[in-house]
Amino acid sequence: MTDGALLSALDWWAEAGVDTLADDLPRNWLAAAPTASETAEVIPAAAPLAPAAANLPDTLEDFRAFLLADATIPGPASMRIDATGDTASGVVIVVDMPEAEDRASGRLLSGEVGALFDRMLGAIKLSREHVYLIPFSPARPTTGRLSPAEIKPLTPLLLRHLALAAPQKLLLLGDAPVQALLNLPAAKARETVHSVTVGETAVPAVASIHPRIVHMRRDYRALAWADLQQFESL
Repeated sequence: MTDGALLSALDWWAEAGVDTLADDLPRNWLAAAPTASETAEVIPAAAPLAPAAANLPDTLEDFRAFLLADATIPGPASMRIDATGDTASGVVIVVDMPEAEDRASGRLLSGEVGALFDRMLGAIKLSREHVYLIPFSPARPTTGRLSPAEIKPLTPLLLRHLALAAPQKLLLLGDAPVQALLNLPAAKARETVHSVTVGETAVPAVASIHPRIVHMRRDYRALAWADLQQFESL
């Protein structure tokens, strides 16, 4: 099975709500709990810490190269996808992570989800060439979801990225960037224009549903359209 097929299968189970792995073999749940020495070897390693702000590159070009290569950033460098588009537009869109198909195509939001994203932009008279598109996480976790431990070190990196991109308005797509910048789930952050401090500037921001969810749930299209209209009016 190809990497893309494996990631797609994991995405399906994640979207279906499966968040716990089950053993193939039966387990004796009444057995005594293992001792500390028996479990010491399976304790997961701590998430990598983000570098201090003073150590981050101070030009957009250097910072993007840093995001694609630095070992302190979650996710292997071979699976990271770069930001794309035009910062001069003043329109910055942040998605949570690359899609499963993006690794093969080498660009954000490819495949059917990307085609829907393009139509969403077209509906408010925008295109990929006239926005700056940022992945909150440059690499896609194998689970297809970002945990709080992964969101925390990525948040200051997004803020630095935004400071260098100098947006005039922000569209946040998906829970991870919304949680990072607004401290709310996307579902609760919708229908309100928020203010995000970028450097010393207050930037208006709208939170919305990620196109991958809209692609799966046609009944969400009216909600996404309302969010896009609100964003267009900023």
